[in-house]
Amino acid sequence: MTTTHPLTTNPIVSVVIEGYNESRDQGTANNTMLALQHQDYPHDRIEIILVGSSVQVEEWQAAYADPAPFLAVKAVAADGALYYALKNQGATVATGDIIVFTDSDVYPQPRWVSAIVERIQAGADVSVGISLFKSAHSWRGDAPLRQIAVCLTFGYILGKIRHYRPGQLPDMEVRGFMDHNLAMRTDVFRQCQYQTEFGRVIASPLLFRKLTQAGFIIALHPQQQIVHYFAWWYWLKKLHFRYGYEVYHLRRLDPNYPNQWITRTGILEPVVTMIWHMILDVPRWFRFSRLLDMHPLKRWGLLPVLIGLSGLARGAEMLGIVCTMISPRAMKQWAETV
Repeated sequence: MTTTHPLTTNPIVSVVIEGYNESRDQGTANNTMLALQHQDYPHDRIEIILVGSSVQVEEWQAAYADPAPFLAVKAVAADGALYYALKNQGATVATGDIIVFTDSDVYPQPRWVSAIVERIQAGADVSVGISLFKSAHSWRGDAPLRQIAVCLTFGYILGKIRHYRPGQLPDMEVRGFMDHNLAMRTDVFRQCQYQTEFGRVIASPLLFRKLTQAGFIIALHPQQQIVHYFAWWYWLKKLHFRYGYEVYHLRRLDPNYPNQWITRTGILEPVVTMIWHMILDVPRWFRFSRLLDMHPLKRWGLLPVLIGLSGLARGAEMLGIVCTMISPRAMKQWAETV
């Protein structure tokens, strides 16, 4: 690990937006760009990098020929590249002190960039944040059922909270990150990039492990919030079903992946995984809802709903593991297209 140096007061932030999810009709980069125009961070210190197919690049170049109010808007063509390869390629042209990764189906909240800069200036090498799911007809992320759903999907990144008061940076364990809400010092990414040999999947936990093993500081800022595209059919039938495939393979690719003992359960691995993940969902919910400053009565009142939705999500993952065990090649081909 190289020695890092203090950042300037308002460092240049390069935001990489890949068009993978836009190409699958899950949202548009235009929504993400609109949200970035509402950031409370100086716009002339934000560099936007849009990376996708040649068709997407042509549309972006026409739409953002004038980069104002941003420092710059760059469009990078990467035909045929999948999710993680797009992120890597976009980062290669970044000129900022901090590289931020998000998706084209994401709506960052107004304090998003400021929170990232604050966390990294406070000593973190990598800053991660909280993800929410959008409501049916707006980019609000405060619907209770969707708060529960997003906790089940993205809440695994939250470890033990050692100290936290509203308005303060939390002292907590971080166990992962979401690639649509991830920022790091540019020099850090130059050393540790996404592995692309697995296509659309798996690279995120492997990068997290690489960063932690290199000794980089990964910290969470509760105001580093984004609102993500959401549809119930996608959440259950595709996202969590794919998670089953990913979890099964990560246990075999990464010797440090949590709960390796589950691999020794043989044909019971899908069922044991479902039960174990449902057990873990309860403390994750209390960590997640606490960071959202949710009232304790609401937190406890929603617990039965959490358990019900947890059964659905983990059941989909269980089926994903079963299908992976039965037909690994077919599952691999399917997972890399979702």
